[in-house]
Amino acid sequence: MFAILSYIHANLEALTAVLADIDRHGVERIVCLGDLVGYGPDPLACIDMVRERCEVVILGNHDQAAMFDPEGWGGPAEQAIFWTRDMLESSSDGRDARERRWSFLAQLPLTFSERERLYVHASARNPLNEYIFPEDIYNPRKMERIFELIPHVCFCGHTHVPGVFIDHAGRYDVKTRVFTPTGDEGEYTFFAPEEVGHAWRIGRQKTIINVGSVGQPRDGDPRAGYVLVEGELVRFCRVEYDSETTIRKIRDIPDLANFLGDRLREGR
Repeated sequence: MFAILSYIHANLEALTAVLADIDRHGVERIVCLGDLVGYGPDPLACIDMVRERCEVVILGNHDQAAMFDPEGWGGPAEQAIFWTRDMLESSSDGRDARERRWSFLAQLPLTFSERERLYVHASARNPLNEYIFPEDIYNPRKMERIFELIPHVCFCGHTHVPGVFIDHAGRYDVKTRVFTPTGDEGEYTFFAPEEVGHAWRIGRQKTIINVGSVGQPRDGDPRAGYVLVEGELVRFCRVEYDSETTIRKIRDIPDLANFLGDRLREGR
């Protein structure tokens, strides 16, 4: 069994709670799909924790933006990234610690593959920046091009909305955990975690699984999210955490917009 987490966004309270939950399951290894930083108040601690605990870490667009200029960004997201960069450059724990963090971020890969499974931050077509929204099932040209690049299963995120995309129309039996195609190829289906009993068994169909977000959920559920993978079974997990502490930290930092914390209460 292993865990996949992503979109930590410098939320130390959420990351700590998720790792504690992972430890209770006896997980063998952890894969992280990026966005360690951005939006949140604890980028240094989160980088250090991910570096220590995760066997595989993929580059996220916020991680890249912290190293280079956030091209095309603006507003609170851009301001948060420049503040994060300042924290990375001026941390008080010494030159060696600063260099370790920069080196770690600089070496993160865009993708990782094993056993017909592809791991990316965003999509198989654009691993860093392309969103795959639930409503994209009605955009067959986009979905076809993305699915063509997937060997069998792709784990991703970027939208912060967990769920499962299938390259067929069909239905999923929660009791048997079997997906039955009901349409022709070229039709696509999206299932939110609650529609599949928070567990998906990988079948023959090509599948994209969005693992959700640890530190910035945007599906209306404020709890931190991640997935557990055991064989072909993928479980969507949610964990309560002390979001009010994170919100207070954000409010205490002038360079972080208050709404970056306030929205944690609603998972938006």
